[in-house]
Amino acid sequence: MLKTNGEKASVSEEKGLSVFEFTDYREFLKAYYEFKKRTHPAFSYRQFALKAKINSSGFYKNVVDGKRSLGRSLIVRFSEAMKLRKKEAEYFESMVYFNEAKTMEEKRIYFERMMSLRKLDAFLVESSQFEFYSKWYYSAVRELIGMIRFKGDFPALARLLNPSIRPDQAEKAVRVLEDLKFIAKDGAGIYRLVQNVITTGPEVASLNVANYQIACMDLAKEAFDRHEPEVRDISTLTLSLSKETFELFKEEIISFRKRLLALEQKIPKADRVYQLNTQFFPLSKNPLREKT
Repeated sequence: MLKTNGEKASVSEEKGLSVFEFTDYREFLKAYYEFKKRTHPAFSYRQFALKAKINSSGFYKNVVDGKRSLGRSLIVRFSEAMKLRKKEAEYFESMVYFNEAKTMEEKRIYFERMMSLRKLDAFLVESSQFEFYSKWYYSAVRELIGMIRFKGDFPALARLLNPSIRPDQAEKAVRVLEDLKFIAKDGAGIYRLVQNVITTGPEVASLNVANYQIACMDLAKEAFDRHEPEVRDISTLTLSLSKETFELFKEEIISFRKRLLALEQKIPKADRVYQLNTQFFPLSKNPLREKT
């Protein structure tokens, strides 16, 4: 069973603890300490500090609590103190850099490095999740399959999208959706939707969703040239808000999305797949804060 950050790992004396089960290095360090205390009651922060050649016995807990971070030399010391093997140490290092990355591109690089170091079964599941959010048309293909009687005609499926994609891309999309159990063939060989959700930890989820949102924003830019005004609705607002009003607007946007989803369920028969993007972000710094 795969573990993701946000989930407490199931560890035992028989099975031990695997760094590959985690995507959040602080969660791993927390689980590692609990496991060592359970299997070796004399284990302590001070003992680990001595092994890692760290002066502060409280440093480990500060890292777990998010008060301190690990630099390159400390990553090596922690890996050696935990007696991680070469691939385990490489995974731990990439996991630290993944969690501490400042940009989505950096996160993507380290996440892919982590996945390449995992075992095959774990890699297939996580890479499918990552892949699903990396292409806008995967979710569109899923919606289309819910509307049509699809039995494997990938060229026809590819042509139905706007912009159209290549048949091999349509086939890859179907394979990814099958891997994630979003779709499945029935007895007649027709693909049907399966109610399933991607669940993973906050770090991976934020990376996945960001990739997907970036792709959707690129589509929105292209919509001006691709679609006539009567089949698109694109507008913008520039507002002056307080922090409190901003939170209120966020709640309204969430409520709006929920109402639209509820309305979609009442539609008797859909005949087209649409994409709705909502972008809400600051265009200025806080002038009052800048003065202080």
